[in-house]
Amino acid sequence: MVNRALIICSPYALLGMEFNEIRRIGLKNDYPLSFIDNLNGIKLSQYRRKMNEESKLTVIGCDKKKMYAELPFIRSSTLELKKKIMHLSDKLRPDLDIHFFTKLPPSAQAFFQTKDPIVKHLKSDVVYYIKCNDCGHSYIGKGDRQCIRRLYEHGAPKTIYQQQQCNHVSDDLNDNNNIIELRRSLRVKNKTTTAAPTTNDDNNDNKTTKSSITQHEKETGHHMDWSNFRVICQDHHYCRSLIKQSLLINADEPELNKTTHSVRLLVFPDGLPRVLLANPGH
Repeated sequence: MVNRALIICSPYALLGMEFNEIRRIGLKNDYPLSFIDNLNGIKLSQYRRKMNEESKLTVIGCDKKKMYAELPFIRSSTLELKKKIMHLSDKLRPDLDIHFFTKLPPSAQAFFQTKDPIVKHLKSDVVYYIKCNDCGHSYIGKGDRQCIRRLYEHGAPKTIYQQQQCNHVSDDLNDNNNIIELRRSLRVKNKTTTAAPTTNDDNNDNKTTKSSITQHEKETGHHMDWSNFRVICQDHHYCRSLIKQSLLINADEPELNKTTHSVRLLVFPDGLPRVLLANPGH
């Protein structure tokens, strides 16, 4: 009866009339008056407390700011830390809505090298640095393909890494000699294969003439330090590699770069401090 009165009676006058009716019915059923009043008081206190909490949650819920926190995953320790942070947040910052996400520790394979290291001139998706032997002018470039192909387009001599390539070719030839010849018919053996001529040399010549490094060597007669070029960073994401190259060009200001940036810097329009970037010359 008390719960029914609290639900259907909005004004306190009607609620008082219902409480008087509850007292009358309780006294007729031989309930003590103190018991009836205590029960009415307990139910009324619970109802008011519930209404206050709901109103407080609605007010705070509108202004709550979402915050995301990363925690290392260490089984029960992570769960205990979450509970402590949530408890402190409810007391000190009830306006925050904290969401936790865990990050797994690196696997054991991350600490061991499972593949052979790639030599620098065969790496791809890199930002590289090359310097002139005579005047010290430098150039910072980016290549999606292997570095050796990009250096050839800049005018590097073909014999710069000929020894390494010869070693690879000799290994491949040894492997091919060890392969057992497959059984084929005479018609397939005698069949002649023709390959279409490629135009890569013409394209490379056009790119070489447009390269600022090639123009520098032709105008001054200087020679670039091709064998000691340096890979500054490597990133397989195209846009990120452009941003890294632009930041390095902005900070180092190489003389042979004709442009100040490869892509527009929206987040860092003035560049980054030199201490936060890799030093191309070292």
